[in-house]
Amino acid sequence: MEESLRAFKDMTINKDELRQAIGENLHQVRCDKPLAIHATDVATAIKKLLIGETSLPCLVDWVNVVWFTDLFYFPDNETDSIISVLEILETLDEEEVNISKDDLSKMQESLNENTEYHA
Repeated sequence: MEESLRAFKDMTINKDELRQAIGENLHQVRCDKPLAIHATDVATAIKKLLIGETSLPCLVDWVNVVWFTDLFYFPDNETDSIISVLEILETLDEEEVNISKDDLSKMQESLNENTEYHA
């Protein structure tokens, strides 16, 4: 399971591939050793969107899995920074929600500095 979680964290597999590897309902998969998601991991996920290595729907799936399942956790000293960005990224699949590349870059800066992002 750890290998699959690492691959998902690094975005080398997508949500469907993760489900095939560890269980269809990711919210009910029992995980004795959740994997840490650091601010740098979220910054890297944003970078992959900016350079075209991933799509917006894949990023939103990634955010929802790392935030809303028990498969991952955020280190206490990075949680505020991470959540301040995930709150916005999680809404990007809703109609009329747009975000500029500049805003995404500012999110990366906040994550790299471990500070809360404010739009």
